[in-house]
Amino acid sequence: MSATNHSCFVITGSLTREGSVAYLDSDGKWSETLDKAATFSDSETAEDRLAEVRKAESIITEPYISPAEMNGPRLTPLSTREKLRAEGPSTRLRRPDGS
Repeated sequence: MSATNHSCFVITGSLTREGSVAYLDSDGKWSETLDKAATFSDSETAEDRLAEVRKAESIITEPYISPAEMNGPRLTPLSTREKLRAEGPSTRLRRPDGS
């Protein structure tokens, strides 16, 4: 890992109403964009914030901490599951009507 890359943690979950992936931002709101996520340098701080976030189940469903890496200004998920959640499926979803 180069000097510009460092490990961190983000808090993610699914928006209760929409079902879409969301990330906690630095203002305490939910963003559907990973690059807007608040980053935590240690898991203890992330755990403390997660405990607060879990009280808002009407907004976010099953929030959890996910490891990530800062690559310059860009956040990159470390697990394959989180990469898929952040970037979407690798194949285009087709509707039954063919569009």
